[in-house]
Amino acid sequence: MGSIQRLNKALWNNITRLKLLEKPSNPYRFILEHNPFDDEDDEQVAEEKDEYVISGRIFPNSDIYKEGSYRIEIKLTSAYPLEAPVVRFVTPIYHPNIAKDGTFCHHLLSNSSKWKLNRAATLVDVIKVIIKFIDEPDPDYAVKYGN
Repeated sequence: MGSIQRLNKALWNNITRLKLLEKPSNPYRFILEHNPFDDEDDEQVAEEKDEYVISGRIFPNSDIYKEGSYRIEIKLTSAYPLEAPVVRFVTPIYHPNIAKDGTFCHHLLSNSSKWKLNRAATLVDVIKVIIKFIDEPDPDYAVKYGN
C-alpha cells in the first residue's frame, strides 16, 4: 500500500470518528466544518499534498469557556499518522496553553517522540486533549505572552 493510500485510509477513519463527536450530549463535543474529503466525489483525496487541513468547533465544559464554541484548525502533513498534527485556534482565546498566534501547546503534539510512542492516538484523542486542557490548563506547557 502506497503512502498516499495509507494516509487516505487513516484520514478517512479519523474523520469518520470525529463526526461521532457532534452529538450535543458528548462531553468532548466537536463539530466538523471542513475536511479534505469535502471537495471529492469519492473517499480518496485525489492528489498528494504537503498539508491537509481539518477545521471545526470545540465546545469546552469549564465555567469560563462553556458559553462559547471555538473554531480550530488541525493541520496534518503527508507524514500523518507518523507525525503529530498541528492545532491552531482560529477563534481568539486567552488561555495559558495557547500562543498568541493560536497554536495549542501540549506535550503530545509538540514532542514528536511522544506522538510516535502513542501510535494509537487518533484525531478524536487530539480533540479530547484539547478540550481537557482548555478546561484544566497545564502550567508545565504555559506559553509566554510577553514575547
